[in-house]
Amino acid sequence: MTKTLSQRSWEWIKTRPEFLSKELASAMDVNLHQAQMVISHLKDLGAIKSSHRGYKGTVYLAVEGATPHLPGKNPTSPRKKCIRQKIWNAIRFLNKFTIPEIMAAADCSKANVESYLTHLRRYGYVATVRKQNVKLSMAKRRGHLNQYLLINNTGHKYPVVSAKGMRDQNQNILIPLNATKKDNKNELV
Repeated sequence: MTKTLSQRSWEWIKTRPEFLSKELASAMDVNLHQAQMVISHLKDLGAIKSSHRGYKGTVYLAVEGATPHLPGKNPTSPRKKCIRQKIWNAIRFLNKFTIPEIMAAADCSKANVESYLTHLRRYGYVATVRKQNVKLSMAKRRGHLNQYLLINNTGHKYPVVSAKGMRDQNQNILIPLNATKKDNKNELV
């Protein structure tokens, strides 16, 4: 099991008579802010204390006989599912769906569903089956929602959107942003 930053830092600190936050950052290969967060945490636990303030910064040293409780990461603890993973699971389960159906199944907001659905349509994973007729008055439109269809079901892991494009975690491929056509609206009306 890999050790946490706090655990690695404590092992390094025990071997030194005194140290600066910059030295800890350099030894642990982290930025200064992360090193200061570890120092603050270890100070709260009573494992280290500030010795004096030198011209290069505050000098810290380990408290003799201190053994701070630094639990590791629990690999068996259940992870909270990402909202996009919930949306993707709902889409895969329903196959043909509307936005309110996904909101109910994934227990998320309309904005989350619409945002992710826009990306899925752009990259060809989802198509519009039945569009709402926006030319009709609101009274006549009542009850008619856009219906979508899952076209490209690549697996249980959700496609990840990034600045470079969409990465399919199941096929381990990146679909570049420029590969999608602007005139491709993915409609099956």
